Amino acid sequence: MISLLGIYTPLFAFVLHVHSIVLDVNDQQSIINASALLAHGVQELYNGNETGGVPGKWPYPPYYWWESGGAWGGMMQYWHFTHDDSYLNVMMDALLSQLGPNYDFILQQEAFDTGNDDQAFWVFVAMAAAEYNFPDPPSPVPPWWIVAQNAWNDYAARWNTASCGGGLKWQFYPANAGYFYKNSISNGAFFQLSARLARYTANQTYIDWANKIWNWVEDIGLMSPTYDVYDGTDEKINCSNVDHHQWTYNVGVFLYGAATLSNYTNNSQIWVERTAGLLAATDTFFTPFTNATDIMFEAVCELDNSCNVDQWSMKAYLTRWLANTSILAPYTAGRIGTLLRASALGAAAACTSGVYGNTCGSKWYVNGFNNITGLGQQLSALEAVTALLVNDTIPPRTQPQVTILVPPPDALPITTIAPTSNPNATANPLHDSPPNGVSKKDAIGYGGLLVGLAHLLI
Repeated sequence: MISLLGIYTPLFAFVLHVHSIVLDVNDQQSIINASALLAHGVQELYNGNETGGVPGKWPYPPYYWWESGGAWGGMMQYWHFTHDDSYLNVMMDALLSQLGPNYDFILQQEAFDTGNDDQAFWVFVAMAAAEYNFPDPPSPVPPWWIVAQNAWNDYAARWNTASCGGGLKWQFYPANAGYFYKNSISNGAFFQLSARLARYTANQTYIDWANKIWNWVEDIGLMSPTYDVYDGTDEKINCSNVDHHQWTYNVGVFLYGAATLSNYTNNSQIWVERTAGLLAATDTFFTPFTNATDIMFEAVCELDNSCNVDQWSMKAYLTRWLANTSILAPYTAGRIGTLLRASALGAAAACTSGVYGNTCGSKWYVNGFNNITGLGQQLSALEAVTALLVNDTIPPRTQPQVTILVPPPDALPITTIAPTSNPNATANPLHDSPPNGVSKKDAIGYGGLLVGLAHLLI
């Protein structure tokens, strides 16, 4: 077990003196030390284990329920990559507190803040808990993979063919803003969960659904022929037009799902091509300036500081899914390693504030702290640094009866990464109209990210 008050005491003393995260991307212990400091920074913001706090949830406002799920996903990744048990009990308590009566992360008290995507970020933690061999919950709670399966059954039941030929709505409670919006993150989450359950269980049903979801997303135009993933569409116009804004987590959620299927199908050509294409499409979110090569940024809102609380956390998820993709699709590891190293150095340089010098700013390309902080910024930096441990990490496990074939090295299509479209061209990303600064639960009408589409259609 790693102790912040044990072997890291000298490190804290050093950080107090220089007020920065120390990171050598070529030294495993340096990466572990920096990750521990950043994990501590994430937990400093949590009060769910204190009087007056809500178990499982970072303080509200301003952090919505889904982002707490995203943060526990980052802590699960940290636990698996570093083997630090310091937060194991608090993670267990947090997950159990939010499971809901049907063990699927649906709670009536969170109905206003629960859409398909919100639920997914909690479900991803349960799926990772199964894959990473996190301790099973106490009886009568079922094993983590059953929790993920329960949520998957929710999604399958919500697949909506009344309009647009299928797809998940953003919201499934009719009273919530965004009920008529069908977005990429909700459908991408369903796709990724299907892929991971397919690999975990070898159940063909999950493969069939993964293909079904992918085909719908392509057919409706939420994914372009060059694998750019757009935000969403409106069922009130039968999904005849789309909001072309691109966000890091949208391409990321499909990327890791595709990589999982590439791994499960023994590098079948179609999933290798899709994985490679999606990786190429992530170029939109790297190298904001020529002197910031391969550093990640949120293309829609980061350069002009218009990201809202939700959006500041999105780099965390693309980072997580890039790292995991490199495990399951090793032909991507070279490119992903380059991106992760550059971004981690930028993220570490952004974390220079606070008592321990581990409070992080929002921009990784400014070589310093920019005074825009929060849970999303802390989580993103944690994920960026922890991801550097990916080469020393055990791949996600499966059930005992599932065999994952490993193709011979000469079968790995190392050169199949396709060129992406020009990040500066109008299609990558297309700014239909600015939705920036509107947090999705604060929006009226169809929801925050639908504002741009609504203006487009007037």
